Amino acid sequence: MKVVNLKQAILQAWKERWSDYQWAINIKKNLGTKGATWDYLNLAEALMEQALIGPSPNPLILSYLKYAINSQMVSYSSVLTAISKFDDFSRDLCVKSLLEIMDMFSNHLSCHGKAEECIGLCRPIPYRNLLPAKEPIHEALRRQFQAVLRKGWVDSRALHLFESLLHIGGVFWFTNNLVKELLKETRKEWAHRVVELLYSIFCLDTQQITLTLLGTILPNLLTDPAHWHSLADPPGKALAKLSVWCALSSFSTHHKGQASARQRKRQREDIEDYSSLFPLDDTQPSKLMRLLSSNEDEPVTLSSPDRSMSSSLSASQLHTVNMKEPLNRVLANLFLLISSILGSKMAGPHTQFVHSFMEECVECLEQGHRGSILQFLPFTMVSELVKLPAMAKPKVVLAITDLTLPLGRRVAAKAISAL
Repeated sequence: MKVVNLKQAILQAWKERWSDYQWAINIKKNLGTKGATWDYLNLAEALMEQALIGPSPNPLILSYLKYAINSQMVSYSSVLTAISKFDDFSRDLCVKSLLEIMDMFSNHLSCHGKAEECIGLCRPIPYRNLLPAKEPIHEALRRQFQAVLRKGWVDSRALHLFESLLHIGGVFWFTNNLVKELLKETRKEWAHRVVELLYSIFCLDTQQITLTLLGTILPNLLTDPAHWHSLADPPGKALAKLSVWCALSSFSTHHKGQASARQRKRQREDIEDYSSLFPLDDTQPSKLMRLLSSNEDEPVTLSSPDRSMSSSLSASQLHTVNMKEPLNRVLANLFLLISSILGSKMAGPHTQFVHSFMEECVECLEQGHRGSILQFLPFTMVSELVKLPAMAKPKVVLAITDLTLPLGRRVAAKAISAL
């Protein structure tokens, strides 16, 4: 019997609203079976495919699958194999239903046979006992983070759960919700603890999380006045510290060509197209620039919508920095945004955040960090930076300017003379 007939039988049962018992009787009568189970027809896979075809599971067809499991019409191995083929973990309700199905028989599993066959069947099992079957992933993330915050460290079980949530929800969802947890913390000591914990958690995929944090989340917070209040100290200063740490770590490992096994194997489908966000053709305004220039009343604007990103960078950067790399372009545009905020007449928590960000960059530079992200600093920012108490030092000016260029030496000399 062909699978297409089985699919038609499942759809007919769903259209006529058969109960699970009626469905089992009719399918046995019409299709028959050649053995103890229906695995030769891929019944478990066919039921799961039809049950999970939409954004939420079909409860009636799921009841057919559960009945087939309980009545042993399908083997546990066929159900596990079907579950292992599901990869759209952004559909929370579908993931929840799969966890509930696994909960039905996971205590009765055993593996006999070739090693590779046993390993293949174990592929979906890591999700078992990590996420509660009836708990939304957002609540699971919040609850687990609060647990590690109380303890003060991340153990292996918590790390596996965070990795599962990262895979299920995607990089933006994962990073954005953890940043929200940081911005809720108004106690200074606890805010610093959150920074250290998040920095360790973000090591699950430092490169992609950094791109999301610096390229999407920070620009959204800095350009939307409705979010400025969340950037006040102490959470704002803590977020600035975390952002600089992630940027330095990602920049240094990126140029060394290092990547963990987890980072290499994880898919990148949820990362925004940075070529459209920051186009390679500098004669066209980037998405970020258009966002900042879309409203004349916005307090934070760039000098013009078609301003070239390269015009704000030093000549040495244009020759030594590969601007086709997403991280380089994200950093360059972030500093361009920071430059526009420093030059703006509108002050607020967002400018306080920018001050904290730049002070943390300089502090890390003074501690001997190599491959500083300050190489993306536009020369036009130097005159604004020296107005900050932490920056008003000759050695800081010399550290943040490119003294190998005549323009860099002139900018440094002018800034030092103004101190």
